Amino acid sequence: MTVLASPTTTALVALMKLKGVGRRAALKIVDREIGEADARDEVLSKAGRAKLPESELLQAWIRSEDELERSFAAGVRAYSLHEEGYPARLKNIPDPPAVLYVKGDAKGLHAAHCVAVVGTREPTTYGEKVARKSAATAVEAGFAIISGLAHGCDTLGHEGCLDARGLGVAVLAHGLDKVYPAANRGLAQRLLEFEGCLVSEYPLGVTPLRTAFAERDRIQSGLSDGVLVIETDVKGGTMHTVRFSREQKRALACIEHPATWRHEDKTKGNQMLIADRWADPIPDGEALTRFLDRLKSERGKSEEPSPPSQSGSQISMAF
Repeated sequence: MTVLASPTTTALVALMKLKGVGRRAALKIVDREIGEADARDEVLSKAGRAKLPESELLQAWIRSEDELERSFAAGVRAYSLHEEGYPARLKNIPDPPAVLYVKGDAKGLHAAHCVAVVGTREPTTYGEKVARKSAATAVEAGFAIISGLAHGCDTLGHEGCLDARGLGVAVLAHGLDKVYPAANRGLAQRLLEFEGCLVSEYPLGVTPLRTAFAERDRIQSGLSDGVLVIETDVKGGTMHTVRFSREQKRALACIEHPATWRHEDKTKGNQMLIADRWADPIPDGEALTRFLDRLKSERGKSEEPSPPSQSGSQISMAF
């Protein structure tokens, strides 16, 4: 058995290598942390009751150990849902990853305050400015920034985080041996240099599939106390994150554009979310301050008090 990952992680990775076994089924079999002693026999027994083939599971277990060793060699750690290193926020969403792979410093996953900054891959020039500035403002208010490293708003949110020398977490839809899009490899490296991290629920070697991006979006909102939408059209991919934020009971806000930008398609989703009262409108820096303070207040109701807020100290009243 590998000593580079827990037996719980090894078991879950092995189970998910079996045909027809996804994260939900694996978590039903491994429903708690298992100890070192006789871990494989315990899982084999449970898998047998679930009518899974023992011989295939034994082969998958060996492949799982090898895969986790290669991950460790590549600087990637794996944490199962049942382990202490797994982010507490993510444990409580309706469909958490069974295993989370992390490259870099994991402290951003456990930050006192986290906000997701998301939006379209093709923002307006107004959205470009606001994405970068909003992320920097959130960092100055004590937040880690969660996003998806995609082109557009995600990229700008990460850059704004780095502008303010903040902690950034990039959630990827593929194995952490690659960075997609390739144009953001340098940005990913900068996040790591600033003590941020890259995370994924996919092992090394898994390439990005279309469905994986929507799956990734539930992790972005799940790691966050709230979600800030910079820009989106009414059917954009950002709407996946919006829906997940509602399912996960995360606070949701979106930029409210000046009238001169409301004819743009990439602002129509924002207008819809505000009109339907799904999201708090954020027309300026003062509104952003209130939203961030609200996230801190709601977080503080269930946890120990955090240091005094710095929000508002360096925030202009308009974007």
